[in-house]
Amino acid sequence: MAKSAFVLAAAGSGSGKTTFAIGLMAALRRLGQKVQPFKVGPDYIDPMYHRAACGVASRNLDAFMLPPQTLQYLYARAAAGADVAVVEGVMGLYDGLRSYSLEASSAHISQLLGAPVILLVNARGMSLSLAALINGFRDFARQKGAEPLNLAGVLLNNIKSEMSFQYAREIIERECGVPVFGWLPNLPEVALSERHLGLYCSGEVAGLQQKIALLADTLLTNCDLPRLLAACECPPCEAEPPKLPAALAEPVAIGLAQDAAFNFYYQDSLELLEQLGARLIPFSPLRDERLPADLAGLILGGGYPELHLAELAANQSLLADLRQSLQAGLPCYAECGGFIYLGRSMTMQGQTHRLAGVFPFDFAMTDRLQHFGYLEAAVRPGTPLTYGEEQPLRIRGHEFHYTQRVGAADESGACYQVQKPAPARRGWQEGWQVRNTLGAYPHFNFWANPQCARNFLQLAADYHNK
Repeated sequence: MAKSAFVLAAAGSGSGKTTFAIGLMAALRRLGQKVQPFKVGPDYIDPMYHRAACGVASRNLDAFMLPPQTLQYLYARAAAGADVAVVEGVMGLYDGLRSYSLEASSAHISQLLGAPVILLVNARGMSLSLAALINGFRDFARQKGAEPLNLAGVLLNNIKSEMSFQYAREIIERECGVPVFGWLPNLPEVALSERHLGLYCSGEVAGLQQKIALLADTLLTNCDLPRLLAACECPPCEAEPPKLPAALAEPVAIGLAQDAAFNFYYQDSLELLEQLGARLIPFSPLRDERLPADLAGLILGGGYPELHLAELAANQSLLADLRQSLQAGLPCYAECGGFIYLGRSMTMQGQTHRLAGVFPFDFAMTDRLQHFGYLEAAVRPGTPLTYGEEQPLRIRGHEFHYTQRVGAADESGACYQVQKPAPARRGWQEGWQVRNTLGAYPHFNFWANPQCARNFLQLAADYHNK
Protein backbone atom coordinates (compact mmCIF):
# COMPACT_ATOMS: atom_id res chain seq x y z
CA MET A 1 0.00 0.00 0.00
CA ALA A 2 1.16 3.53 -0.75
CA LYS A 3 3.12 5.07 2.12
CA SER A 4 1.87 8.57 1.24
CA ALA A 5 -1.34 9.75 -0.35
CA PHE A 6 -3.08 13.04 -0.94
CA VAL A 7 -6.03 14.60 -2.74
CA LEU A 8 -4.97 17.56 -4.88
CA ALA A 9 -7.96 19.91 -4.67
CA ALA A 10 -8.61 23.54 -5.57
CA ALA A 11 -11.06 26.38 -5.13
CA GLY A 12 -12.70 25.61 -8.46
CA SER A 13 -12.30 24.42 -12.01
CA GLY A 14 -9.70 26.27 -14.05
CA SER A 15 -7.24 26.46 -11.15
CA GLY A 16 -4.68 24.26 -12.90
CA LYS A 17 -5.34 20.96 -11.11
CA THR A 18 -4.61 18.70 -14.08
CA THR A 19 -1.49 20.61 -15.10
CA PHE A 20 -0.19 20.61 -11.53
CA ALA A 21 -1.19 16.98 -10.99
CA ILE A 22 0.69 15.58 -13.98
CA GLY A 23 3.70 17.74 -13.11
CA LEU A 24 3.69 16.40 -9.55
CA MET A 25 3.32 12.83 -10.74
CA ALA A 26 6.25 13.15 -13.11
CA ALA A 27 8.39 14.98 -10.52
CA LEU A 28 7.71 12.30 -7.89
CA ARG A 29 8.70 9.62 -10.39
CA ARG A 30 11.99 11.48 -10.92
CA LEU A 31 12.57 11.13 -7.16
CA GLY A 32 12.24 7.36 -7.50
CA GLN A 33 8.66 7.15 -6.26
CA LYS A 34 6.23 4.67 -7.76
CA VAL A 35 3.11 6.77 -8.32
CA GLN A 36 -0.46 5.50 -8.61
CA PRO A 37 -2.80 8.17 -10.05
CA PHE A 38 -6.52 8.59 -9.36
CA LYS A 39 -9.24 11.00 -10.48
CA VAL A 40 -12.29 12.04 -8.49
CA GLY A 41 -15.57 11.80 -10.36
CA PRO A 42 -16.77 10.77 -13.83
CA ASP A 43 -13.86 11.87 -16.00
CA TYR A 44 -12.29 9.98 -18.91
CA ILE A 45 -9.82 12.57 -20.19
CA ASP A 46 -7.79 13.60 -17.13
CA PRO A 47 -6.85 9.94 -16.48
CA MET A 48 -5.32 9.83 -19.99
CA TYR A 49 -2.92 12.60 -18.91
CA HIS A 50 -2.21 10.74 -15.67
CA ARG A 51 -1.19 7.66 -17.63
CA ALA A 52 1.08 9.79 -19.83
CA ALA A 53 2.79 11.17 -16.71
CA CYS A 54 2.96 7.96 -14.65
CA GLY A 55 3.11 5.14 -17.17
CA VAL A 56 0.26 3.32 -15.37
CA ALA A 57 -3.52 3.45 -15.69
CA SER A 58 -5.36 5.99 -13.57
CA ARG A 59 -8.50 5.00 -11.65
CA ASN A 60 -11.74 6.91 -11.07
CA LEU A 61 -13.02 7.36 -7.53
CA ASP A 62 -16.71 8.24 -7.73
CA ALA A 63 -18.68 8.38 -4.50
CA PHE A 64 -22.03 8.58 -6.29
CA MET A 65 -21.60 5.67 -8.68
CA LEU A 66 -19.71 3.38 -6.29
CA PRO A 67 -20.73 2.20 -2.81
CA PRO A 68 -18.19 3.36 -0.19
CA GLN A 69 -16.80 -0.15 0.41
CA THR A 70 -16.33 -0.72 -3.34
CA LEU A 71 -14.59 2.65 -3.76
CA GLN A 72 -12.25 1.98 -0.84
CA TYR A 73 -11.49 -1.52 -2.12
CA LEU A 74 -10.67 -0.34 -5.64
CA TYR A 75 -8.46 2.42 -4.23
CA ALA A 76 -6.59 0.06 -1.91
CA ARG A 77 -6.16 -2.55 -4.65
CA ALA A 78 -4.69 -0.08 -7.12
CA ALA A 79 -2.46 1.65 -4.56
CA ALA A 80 -1.13 -1.60 -3.09
CA GLY A 81 2.13 -1.60 -5.05
CA ALA A 82 2.76 2.16 -5.08
CA ASP A 83 4.87 4.49 -2.95
CA VAL A 84 2.47 7.40 -3.29
CA ALA A 85 -1.15 7.79 -4.39
CA VAL A 86 -1.97 11.09 -6.09
CA VAL A 87 -5.70 11.80 -6.32
CA GLU A 88 -6.68 14.67 -8.59
CA GLY A 89 -9.87 16.30 -7.35
CA VAL A 90 -12.90 17.50 -9.28
CA MET A 91 -14.11 21.11 -9.63
CA GLY A 92 -13.74 22.88 -6.26
CA LEU A 93 -12.87 21.05 -3.06
CA TYR A 94 -16.48 20.95 -1.80
CA ASP A 95 -18.31 20.70 -5.13
CA GLY A 96 -20.14 17.41 -5.50
CA LEU A 97 -23.51 15.83 -6.05
CA ARG A 98 -25.68 18.50 -4.44
CA SER A 99 -25.40 22.17 -3.59
CA TYR A 100 -26.06 21.54 0.11
CA SER A 101 -23.81 18.56 0.92
CA LEU A 102 -20.24 17.28 0.53
CA GLU A 103 -21.36 14.01 -1.10
CA ALA A 104 -19.19 12.93 -4.07
CA SER A 105 -16.90 15.96 -3.65
CA SER A 106 -13.11 15.86 -3.37
CA ALA A 107 -13.51 16.54 0.37
CA HIS A 108 -15.78 13.49 0.65
CA ILE A 109 -13.24 11.31 -1.15
CA SER A 110 -10.53 12.56 1.22
CA GLN A 111 -12.65 11.42 4.15
CA LEU A 112 -13.44 8.02 2.63
CA LEU A 113 -9.77 7.32 1.92
CA GLY A 114 -8.35 8.84 5.09
CA ALA A 115 -6.02 10.82 2.80
CA PRO A 116 -5.14 14.48 3.47
CA VAL A 117 -5.85 17.35 1.11
CA ILE A 118 -3.25 19.50 -0.62
CA LEU A 119 -5.02 22.71 -1.59
CA LEU A 120 -3.91 24.24 -4.89
CA VAL A 121 -4.48 27.99 -4.88
CA ASN A 122 -4.34 30.29 -7.89
CA ALA A 123 -2.46 33.10 -6.14
CA ARG A 124 -2.58 35.65 -8.92
CA GLY A 125 -3.58 39.10 -7.67
CA MET A 126 -3.80 38.15 -3.97
CA SER A 127 -1.78 38.72 -0.84
CA LEU A 128 -3.53 38.70 2.57
CA SER A 129 -6.70 37.45 0.87
CA LEU A 130 -4.88 34.14 0.40
CA ALA A 131 -5.21 33.56 4.14
CA ALA A 132 -8.93 34.30 4.11
CA LEU A 133 -9.47 31.87 1.22
CA ILE A 134 -7.43 29.06 2.75
CA ASN A 135 -8.91 29.45 6.24
CA GLY A 136 -12.37 29.43 4.72
CA PHE A 137 -11.73 26.18 2.87
CA ARG A 138 -10.13 24.60 5.93
CA ASP A 139 -13.02 25.46 8.26
CA PHE A 140 -16.00 24.96 5.93
CA ALA A 141 -16.35 21.20 6.48
CA ARG A 142 -16.90 21.75 10.19
CA GLN A 143 -19.55 24.36 9.42
CA LYS A 144 -21.39 21.71 7.36
CA GLY A 145 -21.29 19.28 10.29
CA ALA A 146 -18.81 17.00 8.51
CA GLU A 147 -15.50 15.69 9.76
CA PRO A 148 -12.84 18.43 9.96
CA LEU A 149 -10.83 18.78 6.77
CA ASN A 150 -7.40 17.19 6.98
CA LEU A 151 -5.48 19.96 5.20
CA ALA A 152 -1.85 18.87 4.93
CA GLY A 153 -0.64 21.96 3.10
CA VAL A 154 -0.85 24.33 0.17
CA LEU A 155 0.62 24.67 -3.32
CA LEU A 156 0.51 27.96 -5.18
CA ASN A 157 -0.12 28.49 -8.89
CA ASN A 158 0.52 31.57 -11.06
CA ILE A 159 3.26 33.01 -8.84
CA LYS A 160 5.51 35.55 -10.58
CA SER A 161 8.83 34.89 -8.85
CA GLU A 162 10.66 33.31 -5.94
CA MET A 163 10.34 36.61 -4.06
CA SER A 164 6.57 36.64 -4.60
CA PHE A 165 6.37 33.05 -3.39
CA GLN A 166 8.28 33.78 -0.19
CA TYR A 167 5.99 36.74 0.49
CA ALA A 168 2.85 34.62 -0.04
CA ARG A 169 4.21 31.70 1.97
CA GLU A 170 4.98 33.96 4.96
CA ILE A 171 1.38 35.21 4.95
CA ILE A 172 -0.18 31.74 4.68
CA GLU A 173 2.00 30.00 7.25
CA ARG A 174 1.57 32.89 9.74
CA GLU A 175 -2.19 33.38 9.28
CA CYS A 176 -3.30 29.81 8.54
CA GLY A 177 -0.76 27.62 10.31
CA VAL A 178 -0.40 25.27 7.34
CA PRO A 179 2.78 24.63 5.33
CA VAL A 180 3.24 25.86 1.77
CA PHE A 181 5.20 23.29 -0.22
CA GLY A 182 5.95 25.13 -3.45
CA TRP A 183 4.76 26.97 -6.51
CA LEU A 184 4.49 27.17 -10.26
CA PRO A 185 4.84 30.27 -12.40
CA ASN A 186 2.56 30.94 -15.32
CA LEU A 187 3.89 28.63 -18.06
CA PRO A 188 1.99 29.30 -21.31
CA GLU A 189 4.09 26.67 -23.09
CA VAL A 190 2.53 23.86 -21.02
CA ALA A 191 -1.09 25.03 -21.37
CA LEU A 192 -3.53 22.21 -22.21
CA SER A 193 -6.11 23.13 -24.85
CA GLU A 194 -9.84 22.50 -24.41
CA ARG A 195 -12.91 21.88 -26.58
CA HIS A 196 -16.61 21.10 -26.03
CA LEU A 197 -16.17 18.12 -23.67
CA GLY A 198 -13.08 19.42 -21.87
CA LEU A 199 -9.39 18.93 -22.52
CA TYR A 200 -8.12 17.45 -25.75
CA CYS A 201 -7.28 13.75 -25.34
CA SER A 202 -3.67 13.23 -24.33
CA GLY A 203 -2.78 11.47 -27.58
CA GLU A 204 -3.76 14.58 -29.57
CA VAL A 205 -1.42 16.98 -27.73
CA ALA A 206 1.78 17.66 -29.65
CA GLY A 207 4.89 17.51 -27.47
CA LEU A 208 3.00 16.30 -24.41
CA GLN A 209 6.00 14.50 -22.91
CA GLN A 210 8.08 17.66 -23.32
CA LYS A 211 5.37 19.66 -21.52
CA ILE A 212 5.30 17.12 -18.69
CA ALA A 213 9.10 17.17 -18.45
CA LEU A 214 9.13 20.97 -18.18
CA LEU A 215 6.50 20.84 -15.44
CA ALA A 216 8.51 18.23 -13.54
CA ASP A 217 11.72 20.26 -13.89
CA THR A 218 10.00 23.39 -12.60
CA LEU A 219 8.31 21.65 -9.66
CA LEU A 220 11.53 19.92 -8.61
CA THR A 221 13.14 23.36 -8.48
CA ASN A 222 10.25 25.18 -6.80
CA CYS A 223 8.72 22.57 -4.46
CA ASP A 224 9.85 20.73 -1.35
CA LEU A 225 8.47 17.35 -2.40
CA PRO A 226 10.12 15.28 0.37
CA ARG A 227 8.45 17.57 2.92
CA LEU A 228 5.13 17.20 1.09
CA LEU A 229 5.39 13.40 1.14
CA ALA A 230 6.27 13.38 4.83
CA ALA A 231 3.22 15.52 5.59
CA CYS A 232 1.00 13.14 3.60
CA GLU A 233 2.04 9.87 5.20
CA CYS A 234 -1.14 8.07 6.13
CA PRO A 235 -2.25 4.58 7.15
CA PRO A 236 -3.50 2.38 4.34
CA CYS A 237 -7.17 2.44 3.48
CA GLU A 238 -8.51 -1.06 3.99
CA ALA A 239 -11.75 -2.56 2.71
CA GLU A 240 -13.09 -6.04 2.13
CA PRO A 241 -13.67 -6.86 -1.54
CA PRO A 242 -17.33 -6.57 -2.52
CA LYS A 243 -19.18 -9.77 -3.29
CA LEU A 244 -19.15 -10.43 -7.03
CA PRO A 245 -21.14 -12.79 -9.26
CA ALA A 246 -19.31 -15.98 -10.20
CA ALA A 247 -17.09 -15.70 -13.24
CA LEU A 248 -17.91 -17.61 -16.42
CA ALA A 249 -16.60 -21.14 -16.59
CA GLU A 250 -14.85 -20.35 -19.88
CA PRO A 251 -13.67 -16.91 -21.09
CA VAL A 252 -15.51 -15.24 -23.96
CA ALA A 253 -14.01 -12.98 -26.62
CA ILE A 254 -15.42 -9.43 -26.42
CA GLY A 255 -14.44 -6.88 -29.06
CA LEU A 256 -13.60 -3.47 -27.58
CA ALA A 257 -13.71 -0.39 -29.84
CA GLN A 258 -10.53 1.48 -28.97
CA ASP A 259 -9.04 4.30 -31.03
CA ALA A 260 -9.14 8.09 -31.32
CA ALA A 261 -12.93 8.01 -31.83
CA PHE A 262 -13.78 5.57 -29.02
CA ASN A 263 -11.68 5.77 -25.88
CA PHE A 264 -13.94 6.65 -22.94
CA TYR A 265 -13.63 3.66 -20.62
CA TYR A 266 -13.21 3.25 -16.89
CA GLN A 267 -10.12 1.12 -16.28
CA ASP A 268 -11.75 -0.62 -13.33
CA SER A 269 -14.80 -1.49 -15.47
CA LEU A 270 -12.61 -3.14 -18.09
CA GLU A 271 -10.79 -5.11 -15.42
CA LEU A 272 -14.09 -6.20 -13.86
CA LEU A 273 -15.21 -7.55 -17.24
CA GLU A 274 -11.96 -9.52 -17.45
CA GLN A 275 -12.36 -10.74 -13.86
CA LEU A 276 -15.84 -12.05 -14.72
CA GLY A 277 -14.68 -13.90 -17.83
CA ALA A 278 -14.18 -11.46 -20.73
CA ARG A 279 -11.19 -11.70 -23.02
CA LEU A 280 -11.11 -8.15 -24.36
CA ILE A 281 -9.92 -7.77 -27.95
CA PRO A 282 -9.30 -4.14 -28.99
CA PHE A 283 -10.15 -3.08 -32.53
CA SER A 284 -10.43 0.23 -34.39
CA PRO A 285 -13.62 1.33 -36.17
CA LEU A 286 -11.44 3.95 -37.87
CA ARG A 287 -8.80 1.62 -39.31
CA ASP A 288 -9.87 -2.04 -39.25
CA GLU A 289 -11.70 -3.45 -42.25
CA ARG A 290 -13.49 -6.15 -40.26
CA LEU A 291 -14.36 -7.02 -36.69
CA PRO A 292 -12.00 -9.41 -34.91
CA ALA A 293 -12.78 -13.05 -35.68
CA ASP A 294 -14.93 -15.30 -33.49
CA LEU A 295 -16.32 -12.63 -31.20
CA ALA A 296 -18.97 -13.51 -28.64
CA GLY A 297 -19.84 -9.88 -27.94
CA LEU A 298 -18.97 -6.27 -28.63
CA ILE A 299 -18.55 -3.10 -26.56
CA LEU A 300 -18.61 0.33 -28.19
CA GLY A 301 -17.65 2.97 -25.63
CA GLY A 302 -17.91 6.72 -25.72
CA GLY A 303 -15.41 9.16 -27.14
CA TYR A 304 -15.29 11.66 -29.96
CA PRO A 305 -16.90 10.03 -33.02
CA GLU A 306 -18.14 13.50 -34.04
CA LEU A 307 -14.53 14.50 -34.76
CA HIS A 308 -13.97 11.51 -37.05
CA LEU A 309 -17.28 11.20 -38.89
CA ALA A 310 -15.79 11.27 -42.38
CA GLU A 311 -13.34 8.46 -41.60
CA LEU A 312 -15.92 6.36 -39.76
CA ALA A 313 -18.43 6.73 -42.60
CA ALA A 314 -15.77 5.94 -45.20
CA ASN A 315 -14.88 2.61 -43.58
CA GLN A 316 -17.68 0.81 -45.40
CA SER A 317 -16.23 -2.68 -45.02
CA LEU A 318 -16.20 -2.42 -41.21
CA LEU A 319 -19.70 -0.88 -41.15
CA ALA A 320 -21.03 -3.70 -43.33
CA ASP A 321 -19.43 -6.36 -41.14
CA LEU A 322 -20.78 -4.64 -38.04
CA ARG A 323 -24.33 -4.44 -39.41
CA GLN A 324 -24.29 -8.07 -40.51
CA SER A 325 -22.94 -9.28 -37.17
CA LEU A 326 -25.44 -7.33 -35.09
CA GLN A 327 -28.34 -8.33 -37.32
CA ALA A 328 -27.29 -11.94 -36.77
CA GLY A 329 -27.62 -11.39 -33.01
CA LEU A 330 -24.07 -10.68 -31.82
CA PRO A 331 -24.51 -9.14 -28.33
CA CYS A 332 -23.43 -5.50 -28.24
CA TYR A 333 -23.43 -2.79 -25.60
CA ALA A 334 -22.91 0.79 -26.83
CA GLU A 335 -22.54 3.95 -24.74
CA CYS A 336 -22.94 7.54 -25.95
CA GLY A 337 -20.42 7.82 -28.83
CA GLY A 338 -20.89 4.12 -29.56
CA PHE A 339 -24.65 4.63 -29.58
CA ILE A 340 -24.28 7.47 -32.09
CA TYR A 341 -22.05 5.28 -34.28
CA LEU A 342 -24.84 2.68 -34.46
CA GLY A 343 -27.38 5.29 -35.60
CA ARG A 344 -28.35 6.07 -39.19
CA SER A 345 -26.44 9.33 -39.47
CA MET A 346 -24.95 12.30 -37.70
CA THR A 347 -24.96 15.92 -38.81
CA MET A 348 -22.21 18.32 -37.76
CA GLN A 349 -21.34 21.74 -39.17
CA GLY A 350 -23.91 21.30 -41.93
CA GLN A 351 -22.54 17.95 -43.15
CA THR A 352 -24.40 14.66 -42.69
CA HIS A 353 -22.51 11.37 -42.54
CA ARG A 354 -24.14 7.96 -42.91
CA LEU A 355 -23.23 5.53 -40.13
CA ALA A 356 -24.06 1.94 -39.17
CA GLY A 357 -27.86 2.21 -39.35
CA VAL A 358 -28.48 -0.37 -36.62
CA PHE A 359 -30.70 2.02 -34.64
CA PRO A 360 -33.41 4.04 -36.45
CA PHE A 361 -32.06 7.35 -35.16
CA ASP A 362 -30.31 10.34 -36.66
CA PHE A 363 -28.08 12.52 -34.50
CA ALA A 364 -26.92 16.12 -34.67
CA MET A 365 -24.37 18.25 -32.83
CA THR A 366 -25.79 21.19 -30.85
CA ASP A 367 -24.18 24.23 -29.26
CA ARG A 368 -25.05 23.34 -25.66
CA LEU A 369 -25.10 20.42 -23.25
CA GLN A 370 -28.19 18.25 -23.67
CA HIS A 371 -27.88 16.12 -20.55
CA PHE A 372 -25.23 16.67 -17.92
CA GLY A 373 -24.52 15.02 -14.58
CA TYR A 374 -25.29 11.98 -12.52
CA LEU A 375 -28.24 9.64 -12.97
CA GLU A 376 -29.63 6.31 -11.90
CA ALA A 377 -31.19 3.96 -14.45
CA ALA A 378 -33.65 1.14 -13.87
CA VAL A 379 -32.90 -1.28 -16.73
CA ARG A 380 -35.84 -3.46 -17.69
CA PRO A 381 -35.47 -7.25 -17.90
CA GLY A 382 -34.47 -8.81 -21.19
CA THR A 383 -31.70 -6.43 -22.25
CA PRO A 384 -28.04 -7.44 -22.62
CA LEU A 385 -27.41 -5.93 -19.15
CA THR A 386 -30.38 -7.73 -17.57
CA TYR A 387 -30.19 -11.03 -19.47
CA GLY A 388 -31.82 -13.74 -17.36
CA GLU A 389 -33.30 -11.27 -14.86
CA GLU A 390 -36.98 -11.19 -13.96
CA GLN A 391 -36.91 -7.72 -12.38
CA PRO A 392 -35.25 -4.45 -13.43
CA LEU A 393 -31.69 -3.82 -12.28
CA ARG A 394 -30.61 -0.41 -11.05
CA ILE A 395 -27.25 1.05 -11.98
CA ARG A 396 -25.78 4.52 -11.50
CA GLY A 397 -23.97 6.51 -14.15
CA HIS A 398 -23.71 9.90 -15.81
CA GLU A 399 -24.34 11.76 -19.08
CA PHE A 400 -22.30 14.51 -20.71
CA HIS A 401 -22.96 15.25 -24.37
CA TYR A 402 -23.72 18.01 -26.84
CA THR A 403 -25.37 15.75 -29.42
CA GLN A 404 -29.03 14.83 -29.57
CA ARG A 405 -31.35 12.51 -31.41
CA VAL A 406 -33.14 14.33 -34.23
CA GLY A 407 -36.89 14.07 -34.14
CA ALA A 408 -39.10 12.48 -31.50
CA ALA A 409 -38.15 9.02 -30.32
CA ASP A 410 -40.74 6.33 -29.67
CA GLU A 411 -40.29 6.02 -25.90
CA SER A 412 -42.55 2.96 -25.76
CA GLY A 413 -39.52 0.87 -26.69
CA ALA A 414 -37.11 2.45 -24.20
CA CYS A 415 -35.17 0.11 -21.92
CA TYR A 416 -34.17 2.50 -19.14
CA GLN A 417 -36.20 4.58 -16.73
CA VAL A 418 -33.67 7.29 -15.88
CA GLN A 419 -33.83 9.50 -12.81
CA LYS A 420 -31.67 12.43 -11.78
CA PRO A 421 -30.67 12.37 -8.09
CA ALA A 422 -32.36 14.68 -5.60
CA PRO A 423 -33.12 17.50 -5.51
CA ALA A 424 -33.72 17.53 -9.30
CA ARG A 425 -35.70 14.30 -9.50
CA ARG A 426 -36.21 14.79 -13.23
CA GLY A 427 -36.84 11.56 -15.12
CA TRP A 428 -36.88 10.41 -18.73
CA GLN A 429 -36.79 7.31 -20.91
CA GLU A 430 -33.51 6.09 -22.40
CA GLY A 431 -31.86 2.99 -23.81
CA TRP A 432 -32.84 1.26 -27.06
CA GLN A 433 -32.51 -2.36 -28.12
CA VAL A 434 -32.38 -4.00 -31.53
CA ARG A 435 -31.97 -7.78 -31.32
CA ASN A 436 -29.08 -8.24 -28.87
CA THR A 437 -27.74 -4.70 -29.28
CA LEU A 438 -28.32 -2.17 -26.50
CA GLY A 439 -27.40 1.49 -26.99
CA ALA A 440 -27.92 4.61 -24.90
CA TYR A 441 -26.38 7.92 -23.87
CA PRO A 442 -25.61 7.12 -20.21
CA HIS A 443 -22.12 5.99 -19.21
CA PHE A 444 -21.95 3.33 -16.48
CA ASN A 445 -19.19 2.07 -14.25
CA PHE A 446 -19.92 -1.66 -14.01
CA TRP A 447 -18.69 -1.71 -10.41
CA ALA A 448 -21.90 0.22 -9.65
CA ASN A 449 -23.75 -3.05 -10.35
CA PRO A 450 -21.43 -5.93 -11.33
CA GLN A 451 -24.41 -8.15 -12.12
CA CYS A 452 -25.02 -6.05 -15.25
CA ALA A 453 -21.54 -6.92 -16.53
CA ARG A 454 -22.00 -10.59 -15.66
CA ASN A 455 -25.36 -10.72 -17.48
CA PHE A 456 -23.83 -9.26 -20.64
CA LEU A 457 -21.04 -11.83 -20.58
CA GLN A 458 -23.54 -14.67 -20.02
CA LEU A 459 -25.54 -13.52 -23.05
CA ALA A 460 -22.30 -13.45 -25.05
CA ALA A 461 -21.38 -16.95 -23.90
CA ASP A 462 -24.83 -18.33 -24.76
CA TYR A 463 -24.76 -16.67 -28.18
CA HIS A 464 -21.30 -18.05 -28.90
CA ASN A 465 -22.27 -21.57 -27.79
CA LYS A 466 -25.31 -21.51 -30.06
